[in-house]
Amino acid sequence: MNDLGTFTRHADLIDAAFVRHYPQPIEKVWAALTDPAGLAGWMGVSEVEPRVGGRIRMMIGTPGVMEGEIRVFDRPHVLEFTWSNHDCPQGLIRYTLTSESGGTRLVFGHRGMPFASSALMLPGWHVLFAALGMALEGAERPATWQDWPLMQTKYIEAYGLEGAAVSH
Repeated sequence: MNDLGTFTRHADLIDAAFVRHYPQPIEKVWAALTDPAGLAGWMGVSEVEPRVGGRIRMMIGTPGVMEGEIRVFDRPHVLEFTWSNHDCPQGLIRYTLTSESGGTRLVFGHRGMPFASSALMLPGWHVLFAALGMALEGAERPATWQDWPLMQTKYIEAYGLEGAAVSH
């Protein structure tokens, strides 16, 4: 899982993308994205109203708490919701899942991420997707955040994120 995410810049905003493969069946990955118990294993305390128009909150109790509204809920293939927190007040998240090679291919997009937050959020998503993989393997609350500073350095060096914030 060392593949860096990519992005396209549009003035002060970026659209980020990650592609991951998990060896678990699509239904298990879907549950990890949409079920509060599954999200707790990698994203933290979360609330999900599993329907179009439903409310979604993630990372409850942390400084990065996210709130949004579900736009697409096409079980078990597409989950799309708005993303609003202090690092990205008007983002859009989209997960697309397909069965592939005995597991699940996850294509992730985060549209509308402020470039100023990219050196925080790109490595953050990278670490979260590693934590998702560990949670899908059965690890209890994997301790992956210690990898964040290293991933931040890799993203800054790989993409020259000059002008982006490096800490809160």
